[in-house]
Amino acid sequence: MDSLESRFDDAFLEQALASVPVARDIWVDLFLERCFTQRVEWDTVRGLRRAPGLREGFAFRRVASGEQRLVAEEGLQAERILRTCGQQHLGKSPRRGGISDGGEAAEPDLSKAEHLVSLLASALSSRVPHAATLAIRTEVQERRTCTARPGAPARRNHTTRAWVTCRAKVPQGTVSAGLGAATFEALQAADPASRLCSEIALRAAHLGDAREVVGGDWPVILAPGTGGVFFHEACGHALEADLVLRGVSPFRSLLGQRVGPSFLGAMDDSSQPGLEGSYQWDDEGSSCRGTVLIAKGILKSFLSDRVTAARLRGGTTGNGRRESFMDLPLPRMSNAFLMAGEEDPEAILRETKRGIYVHRLEGGRMDPATGAFRFHASSGSLIEAGKLTAPLRPFTLVGNTPAALSGIRRVGRDLSFGDGVGSCGKDGQQIPVASGLPTVLLDSLSIRPC
Repeated sequence: MDSLESRFDDAFLEQALASVPVARDIWVDLFLERCFTQRVEWDTVRGLRRAPGLREGFAFRRVASGEQRLVAEEGLQAERILRTCGQQHLGKSPRRGGISDGGEAAEPDLSKAEHLVSLLASALSSRVPHAATLAIRTEVQERRTCTARPGAPARRNHTTRAWVTCRAKVPQGTVSAGLGAATFEALQAADPASRLCSEIALRAAHLGDAREVVGGDWPVILAPGTGGVFFHEACGHALEADLVLRGVSPFRSLLGQRVGPSFLGAMDDSSQPGLEGSYQWDDEGSSCRGTVLIAKGILKSFLSDRVTAARLRGGTTGNGRRESFMDLPLPRMSNAFLMAGEEDPEAILRETKRGIYVHRLEGGRMDPATGAFRFHASSGSLIEAGKLTAPLRPFTLVGNTPAALSGIRRVGRDLSFGDGVGSCGKDGQQIPVASGLPTVLLDSLSIRPC
């Protein structure tokens, strides 16, 4: 795929922005994107499908007194970029239909992805012969972006990601598993066929032997990695500055105050190598960094982009992210995680006499105004006398974010970021993220059968 740097160098970007009028309370930026996707899907009903795709375009943004106006066009034609940057009136809505000067995209080689899908289809059909339907999807994405501002160096990103997901509908329900990596080669090296087939078969067997959970308030242990969605949904979104500024976050008035036990820490860090939410520069051209959100139980920071940072009278945390050139940047998490503690995970389980162990959370929802949350646990086990006993059918966890943070009793030293296929939706924009969690014991959450 052509490099944006070769097609639009620093001299061109300086020329494009040279005539843009700016003032003390006005600033502008230019965002260019070229994103190439290769997708191969298969299921037992429709068979094999191939879906290569190319998204490219640019956006010019003007920010005055915190109000943003965006002009966005599909295609990367130099003349259109120059003309758009020279406009004096930027009250237009985003429009489509620009012409790309990058030539026709080369026909992608999907043979490797098709081979992986075929291998998984054969292996899954053998390992889970009782499945009513099987579905497999693999995707490889290469994204190049460039952000330019008057008087500042252009900031360029080149990110790649590859992932594969499998889903099987068995008599007792639906089970799924996924695996992701920074490149398709790294994904292949992780032996996805063996790992995912074993995981699907294990989860199907677990579901087949499971019994209904007894509803009520229980001590809960969240497994490392997959439980990261708990922190992401229950806490992370409420720490994004736009929600704080709108007054719909339970943390809006708690900066500098205690929100958890003294051993609790949390971060968002886009500099973590190889994770879904990692980048060198955010989509406003701000450098990646690690932001401490909670330290020793004290709320230290919110996640901001340039617009919300100005309103908070601070600097951006480098979390201005957008799904595409057609979207405005928003303050978003990158790789958010609860920091590892010092405790032995096995001891946490062994010393929990009775409770619920959550093997896998599939997703959840939190009301940012109140902090009330609900999570769907697709896999769990009963804890009796410090051991995992009966497998449980899917159930729901219900609670409140401030109370849940205060109710964390033990944190293991086994921080994990899960399977590498994380993504997050907000205001209609879907972006890649990673969520991390060590083994965590909460003293009480409400458990309800699905």
